[in-house]
Amino acid sequence: MIIEVVLAQNITLVYKALDLQAIETRKLKGFMKGQVKPMVMDTPEMIVVMYPQSPLVIQLGDRRIRITLQKETKNLGEIPLWEIASKCNQLVSESIIVAYGFNYDIGVKLADKDAYAATINLLVPDRRMIEDALEGRLLSFLPRIKFKREQTLYDLVLEPKDKHHIKVHMNSHFESKDTPLPSETQLQGSFYGEYGYLTSMLPRLLLKGDK
Repeated sequence: MIIEVVLAQNITLVYKALDLQAIETRKLKGFMKGQVKPMVMDTPEMIVVMYPQSPLVIQLGDRRIRITLQKETKNLGEIPLWEIASKCNQLVSESIIVAYGFNYDIGVKLADKDAYAATINLLVPDRRMIEDALEGRLLSFLPRIKFKREQTLYDLVLEPKDKHHIKVHMNSHFESKDTPLPSETQLQGSFYGEYGYLTSMLPRLLLKGDK
């Protein structure tokens, strides 16, 4: 199994409430130094700041702050999302954070395996029974697995794109329980640590589906 590309990466902060009227959009515009002036959409329901050069998008609304790098990269962390997340959190210091999470989308290549068969075999114990019920042949299966590991909640989606490629999405969700957001350094370590868990767990999981 080869991880060919990081398709997108995101940090999301969740609050009890978020007062958009109290947020200084001027400060949001200055989070990425040395870049083209960002585009801003400011409405009563949502604030969106987009740095087209990156391209980085900061969305504030629905009790959430979402910081997303919408760019294919070979490596994680080309833009320090944890630094921007910390700055955003300081910008809404009067709001109480209740949870935060990381989102990763990656492209995986299975050089010597059939991606469709691997995902079907992973969680379909009786393929024949399903095909009989459908009165057809099962061509593809899109597993979505929700699970818990210690205190972290996970949401994992495996989407075969063709015979040898799978798009993988993983969300790592942390309940904050009214405690402050971890420091910028801790957030960075956790962001890389969760990605490391994904890249070490995925080959073992897909190996099971190959049997």
